[in-house]
Amino acid sequence: MNDKFFKLPLEKQRRIINAAYKVFSENSYKKAPMSEIADESGISKALLFHYFTNKKELYMYLWMNAIEMTRKAVTEYKTLETDDFFEMLKRSLLSKCSLMRDYPHLYAFSLRAYYETAPEIHKSIQENFNDVSKASEMIVFEKIDISKFRKDIDIKTMYAEIFYAVDGYMLKKYRLNCIIPDEIEKEIIILIDFWKKVYTQEV
Repeated sequence: MNDKFFKLPLEKQRRIINAAYKVFSENSYKKAPMSEIADESGISKALLFHYFTNKKELYMYLWMNAIEMTRKAVTEYKTLETDDFFEMLKRSLLSKCSLMRDYPHLYAFSLRAYYETAPEIHKSIQENFNDVSKASEMIVFEKIDISKFRKDIDIKTMYAEIFYAVDGYMLKKYRLNCIIPDEIEKEIIILIDFWKKVYTQEV
């Protein structure tokens, strides 16, 4: 990757990144044309290859950039500065929806990347995703106050169930081409409030 990309004005960087997220979210890795990303960015294909040596380099940059931007957004929303698990979920949701407003295709890209099967990127993405997920889960379980939960609840099973439910919800939205942050916020907050009633001792 050419460092000159980072010397571009931030608005131009964002335009290129958003264009790449859009094209890769709408196509498989193999079928996503670099020429379309260049056109969407308003730059030449040659210049795009000047900034990123090849498609794999650009794709992996987008993946790592999505993780880093998500981490920053989670920090800005003070997601882990509470011991209330369901408040954590809400803050995490709000942080990610805020990010999607600036990068509308980021979540769709992340979902498609997770299910991508192209051998040149599949292993790296899965290994990185697993590492990030395990680290995140460890931090959450260190922070939350488990005394608020019903005594008959297995916390890790509950966590897995909620994770898969949100993942399935977002996958459905992606397949319907309906990733709208305001709508997602309202619908998932309703789910979070429901889960809180089901799993905690609070009235």
